[in-house]
Amino acid sequence: MYEVYALKYGERDTTTCQFFYRDSRHDPLTLHYFVWLILGGPHPVLVDTGFLEDDAEARGIRSYVSPAKVVERVGVKAADIPMALISHLHYDHWAGHSLFPKATYWIQKDEIAFWTGRYASMPAFRGSSNVEQLMQVVPLNYANRLRIVHGDHEVLPGIRVYRVGGHTAGLQIVTVQTARGTVVLTSDASHFYHNVETRNPTQIITNLPEMLEGFETIHTLAGKEKLIVAGHDPLVADRFKPLEAGVIKIA
Repeated sequence: MYEVYALKYGERDTTTCQFFYRDSRHDPLTLHYFVWLILGGPHPVLVDTGFLEDDAEARGIRSYVSPAKVVERVGVKAADIPMALISHLHYDHWAGHSLFPKATYWIQKDEIAFWTGRYASMPAFRGSSNVEQLMQVVPLNYANRLRIVHGDHEVLPGIRVYRVGGHTAGLQIVTVQTARGTVVLTSDASHFYHNVETRNPTQIITNLPEMLEGFETIHTLAGKEKLIVAGHDPLVADRFKPLEAGVIKIA
């Protein structure tokens, strides 16, 4: 069976109106930034790659640590990771890809099409991207380091990706079979538990019905154990088992 870890590499303060749909409140809200690591199979599997110091400085990220270093806290060298499942191409999930130089990146076809297409440069979307790192999608593809998938797909026995869209055009979530049950890594299909548990969307949306349907998909996949891991919620550390600073064992 697999083991799953949430690895925190930074945090940022914001407000509820920034992350909950049509919420006018300015109550304080803190985001935690994670990558996730799956161990116990033929090789480590990374979910998302975080970002580099340039984004940390530009976006006011507090307590930033290189995602490569947080991976090493569980005994895995960044250069030894051969596979990274990319939930979507926002800066905080993609811009750190160069830290994992031997990885092949699994990305949904719809996600790549959107960020190289008509709407990506518009103000509603461009602030969520690191353009320089988005540009690397093309050379990585020609270097045979992209695995472009369409829809739901088995990555390894017991690990699957599911395209849910909503937040971005090709956002995918990841399920992992563990001894405790099915872990669902939602990434930004549910930034906070408040999103998925109350069916309350986030403010950053490409397709609202897909986002709402994604909440139902998460609950269905999680089953009765409800091992749901929200993408940016500090409550992850309360609901699961912190091992040390920045390392949380999910299952």
